[in-house]
Amino acid sequence: MKDYLVTHTFISEEAREKYFETVAEITPDDIRSMMKNDNASFQMNWHAEKNEMVMYCWWKANHPDNIIDTLGDLAGMFHNDIKEMPHIIDVRD
Repeated sequence: MKDYLVTHTFISEEAREKYFETVAEITPDDIRSMMKNDNASFQMNWHAEKNEMVMYCWWKANHPDNIIDTLGDLAGMFHNDIKEMPHIIDVRD
């Protein structure tokens, strides 16, 4: 699988509210089972909760379309800018 950085920009404030209401009821284990399959695998998410209209996600996928397919109905809440990131430098502690 290839690495992708996805900028998810909410299509409206209403979509942002609905997203956070939906994910508040989902456990990390639920997210893991819903967002990982043979073609795409959600890795990590960065967001400022309801303070911003943008979230950033790291995905592994065979093709960008696999990310949208894996997101399912959630994909429609965002404008999804998917960029392949083939070069990663990991210097974390």
